[in-house]
Amino acid sequence: MEQVVLQEIRRLTKFAGRYEDEFVEIVTGHSKEVSEIDRKLKKQELSKLTARDKELDKLFERTYEDNLSGKLSDERYAKMTRNYEIEQGELSVKIKALRTELEKSSDKTVTADTFINTVRKYTRAKKLSERMLNELIERIEVFHAEIIDGVKTQKLIIHFNCIGRIGIPDDIPLELPEITLILIPNKKH
Repeated sequence: MEQVVLQEIRRLTKFAGRYEDEFVEIVTGHSKEVSEIDRKLKKQELSKLTARDKELDKLFERTYEDNLSGKLSDERYAKMTRNYEIEQGELSVKIKALRTELEKSSDKTVTADTFINTVRKYTRAKKLSERMLNELIERIEVFHAEIIDGVKTQKLIIHFNCIGRIGIPDDIPLELPEITLILIPNKKH
């Protein structure tokens, strides 16, 4: 596995070095796409949470009025408002955390130049180091080995830091790794 990861890092660095414009286009596009999807989901969640928070305010008012008018006993009123307060407290924490994440995500969007500079540091890498893994790789998905047409095959998906999976276009002439890889193209979510 170590050799496969090293070979893919080498292919990525060669691609970035030889075809910088195409690499910048892929990284920038992918980074923006992932960032926009993440922000959109967080904004939707924030919208739901704030709507529920406002709804709880209205429920507080109604239960108070029902209690004053005698439609709701004092005991029931106390129990309901306690539950509403607990839920509203939890919502408040979640809303604050989501707002913080949204602020950080706008600052966190990595530029293509930053990733290219990181990749360039490893253009002549002969061995996979812990530092290289930490700077370049977010995670690696390893699947069960299968025998396909009599050949043992194992699928790996490498997710790079900040940009996720990146596919090097097939029409760009780069040396193939010594180890046969089956590359899975990027899927749009």
